[in-house]
Amino acid sequence: MGAGSDYTVIGGGPAGVAAAYVLGRAGYRVTLYDMAPRLGFKPCGRGIPSTGDLPFDIPRDSIVRRIRGAALYVDSEPVFEIEEGLNGVIVDKGGMLEAILADAGVELVRRAFYKVGSREVRVGGSYRRVAGGFFAGGHPYYPGETINAIQYRVKGKQFEDLDKLVIYFDTRLIGYYYVFPNHGNEADVGVGGFADFDTLRLKLDKFMKNNNYTRGVKTLRIEGARIAVGGVVLSNVDGLEVIGEAAGYVLPLTGEGIRPSMLSGAYAADAVLKGKNVRTVLREAPITKAIRLQRRILDRVKKMTPERRASLLKSMPPSVHAMIALGRIDKRALLKALAGKPSLLAKILNLL
Repeated sequence: MGAGSDYTVIGGGPAGVAAAYVLGRAGYRVTLYDMAPRLGFKPCGRGIPSTGDLPFDIPRDSIVRRIRGAALYVDSEPVFEIEEGLNGVIVDKGGMLEAILADAGVELVRRAFYKVGSREVRVGGSYRRVAGGFFAGGHPYYPGETINAIQYRVKGKQFEDLDKLVIYFDTRLIGYYYVFPNHGNEADVGVGGFADFDTLRLKLDKFMKNNNYTRGVKTLRIEGARIAVGGVVLSNVDGLEVIGEAAGYVLPLTGEGIRPSMLSGAYAADAVLKGKNVRTVLREAPITKAIRLQRRILDRVKKMTPERRASLLKSMPPSVHAMIALGRIDKRALLKALAGKPSLLAKILNLL
């Protein structure tokens, strides 16, 4: 299938790499085609808030910062801080993806262009036939609802010891600002939500001028992207099963995409190894159910007034925020966390 390989993967983002890794480690000869000269070029906060459910360890050399907490604000008002228990990482996404592929012995072909409908990959002046595998082309191929996001890479001394994720919900935007630490004294500061890029940039500029974390920083570059938030849409492109953000594997409430996309690729590849129907396995996967749940919550939150959104966010304890954000809602844990707040419990159960 495809240039002498047993399996072909189109797209070298988190989903494509995870699928290729699982197949490669199982003994398949896998060829992964990507259009870019380096993997992981889509801009994002590069955060993976939880790594325990991934099918591999994050390569140490690609970890640029370990995350040991989070701070949440609602309309600039502090709500809570988690000082421990959050064991995530900020990664060099491109370096991480390439290291994972190398560990699985996957053949990576760069600057390879696939045109939907052609069933051929153009590499230089030649064409390679694609007979079957996975399609992980990213958000440009996603048919559902998307939002915009824009971020600045900034530099400042205040980021040298920052080891937490800082998130500011904006209840009028239906989105949030974030400050994620990166290399040394650098950070990614961004905003995502239901607005056009020009509006988001104006909002981000205003946020940075008024925020203690970002006041007076030096801006190194600006990046923008679209994010799939419409939920999972399983499909097939030219005989290739669609995975990752092209299939909607992004948590709609938080915009987290690296981990959900990787999980979709891993589940899909594992289905192949076990001789199961890929779409059936994906449809029942825990990450798919989590995305479906978050999308239901988002639909309800969009109908609320800003005041009701703010009240709900401020009233939830940290453990409930974490459950919802990570897509790991356990009803027993929810009942325990909200045992003394029956009215709040009823509101959240209604959202679910």
